[in-house]
Amino acid sequence: MPIPLYGFLEGDTIGLLILAEENETIDALAAKLQEAASLRVAPSKNVSLLYGKNSLEPTMTVGQAGMKPLERFDVVRRTG
Repeated sequence: MPIPLYGFLEGDTIGLLILAEENETIDALAAKLQEAASLRVAPSKNVSLLYGKNSLEPTMTVGQAGMKPLERFDVVRRTG
């Protein structure tokens, strides 16, 4: 069953409701948010997904991260 999450992309002006699957990787979730916001912000391959105050590993799944419905995540560009 899909998990509705609020995604905020660095450089965008609004948050978006993104439907995630429990077995979806963090990398795929970040790409999904970037695709949804691509009219306003150009996608980048050099991003990190922040959940709470933690940067999550790209290969981790949404389920492994413990993400719950209607929680927030942020996708930010990595520096360096």
